[in-house]
Amino acid sequence: MMPAHRTAPRQLLSGGDVPQAAIVFVHGLFSSPTTWTPLQQELRAIPAVADEFDFLFFEYATRPVTWNPLRRMPDLDTVAESLRGFIGDFTAGHERVALVTHSQGGLVAQRFLSRMLLAGRGRDLAGIRRLVMFACPNNGSDLFLLARRGLMPVTRNSQERELKPLQTAVLETQRRVIDGIVRAPDLARDRCPIPIVAYAGESDNVVVPSSAAGFFPETGVLPGDHFSVIRPNGPGSRLVQAVRKELTQALAEPFPAEPQPEADIPHHRQPGSSSTADVFTELEMLGPITLPVAGPGTRSTQFFLHGGPVEQLRNIDIVVSSENTYLQMSQFFKPSTSGSLRWAAAEKSGSGQIIEDVTGDHLAAWLRSHGSYGLPVPEGTVAPTPAGALLRRNVQRIYHAAIASPESGTNSYRIAPQAIPRAVHNTFDLARRERDELGLPLSSICFPLFGAGRGKMSVSESFERIWESMTSELADDPNWSIHFTTRRRTIFDLLHSRLQAKKRAYDETT
Repeated sequence: MMPAHRTAPRQLLSGGDVPQAAIVFVHGLFSSPTTWTPLQQELRAIPAVADEFDFLFFEYATRPVTWNPLRRMPDLDTVAESLRGFIGDFTAGHERVALVTHSQGGLVAQRFLSRMLLAGRGRDLAGIRRLVMFACPNNGSDLFLLARRGLMPVTRNSQERELKPLQTAVLETQRRVIDGIVRAPDLARDRCPIPIVAYAGESDNVVVPSSAAGFFPETGVLPGDHFSVIRPNGPGSRLVQAVRKELTQALAEPFPAEPQPEADIPHHRQPGSSSTADVFTELEMLGPITLPVAGPGTRSTQFFLHGGPVEQLRNIDIVVSSENTYLQMSQFFKPSTSGSLRWAAAEKSGSGQIIEDVTGDHLAAWLRSHGSYGLPVPEGTVAPTPAGALLRRNVQRIYHAAIASPESGTNSYRIAPQAIPRAVHNTFDLARRERDELGLPLSSICFPLFGAGRGKMSVSESFERIWESMTSELADDPNWSIHFTTRRRTIFDLLHSRLQAKKRAYDETT
């Protein structure tokens, strides 16, 4: 397998001597590498792609029927093992690899990734920086079953059998890929974060869009049916533009890192790790700290820090709560941001009895209206609810960001690499839409430290992930004031020092 280099990511620009990246194309059922000919011809005509990538085509045996008694049709496990050998043999000299698959080829790639994790070889996958799947039957293909109902029971084609909906081996593979690849927070023997994108054909009746999307959070729809979806109709086609975009991101995607020991204050409390002296009992505010986050010559943004109970916040339009991917809020008595906001927003009687669980009820209604109640939503999803009783403190909205993914069979959570940047983007996107469509005068947003609770991310890492995504949003739309909240003095002081460091770094460059 390719080595896990740590060189700086390169941009998709023309120039360079020997390509340091490779595209591995994987065809589908009853197909061959020639299915990629039209697309690869268009891509080779783009210098920014041809100069950066070698084109490699993986081929495996796949036929409707074989009458030779000396030959057998390989199952997906065998094909996946062959793909492992192909990648090891032909990409050893490449720094980065992008896998591009069609139809069953996506299942082959997933099976390869799953088997690598199962074998404890997650670190060997570090050079694979993107998997792009076109029309992959992630939830099976009913049309294939109908078309072959009379043929396949006779031929016993092992590959076609795995296209049946809810096929056990496919579901187990997807579970391992979702947990160990898509949601992987870092690099280890049993996990490796790799971005996976699933595209559907808008008129595909072989693999319908819902099956092509499966459980993957990054999806898209392109013109075409099951076969024409990978056949471009010219250099300006949406297919060519989509593939070029994915290859650009494959070159820019950072290499995964091994988990590091805590370099600063952990936000999650441990026995004896904090004292009452470290906890704010009443709200304190620091700011504004003014920073031109979009670069020299641009408008500045004001930042504020709030230390103390989140239920004491006031005069902030949007307060963001960090939730799990089931968007289930913490109970009222929990000291978390989610539990505190749920209690603060509830309408209560004079004795403190909950009369209306405003945020909990509205969040449940949002999940039902989106067909997601009782199911996980994609990491980074943001759902809005009214602020309930917090309106009296001039808080207009509460946004619920799906950040932490529960680990099966445990009480632990994982933070997928894409969860925080998506949540930040979706927060701003939702705020802009509510500002325009609902006529709400929204201009301030308060963020918690995503992932620094039960996600066990360090304060510094959480802040930097939020900061990188937030400043990108503010570069395009600077008309916001930004707030951070915490209950602990040590974290409050650390956030203050990080903001001061950002300000000093800017001052030194101007």
